[in-house]
Amino acid sequence: MEISIIWSTEDVLYQAKHRGIKITEDEANKILLNMESNHLQECGINWETIDYYLDDLVEERDYSY
Repeated sequence: MEISIIWSTEDVLYQAKHRGIKITEDEANKILLNMESNHLQECGINWETIDYYLDDLVEERDYSY
């Protein structure tokens, strides 16, 4: 038996909107790719993971000015 859990660009955009963070679809895709590349298998990916990457994006923006 197998199961798959799928996270989408729409999930990242939803969470960003829920938190009052404006992001583009390209930024959401970048977050998804980073989550896939860097997640710990024993922890998986969840809403807190998305929050972590959203916070990282906001921090990057703050330092780029």
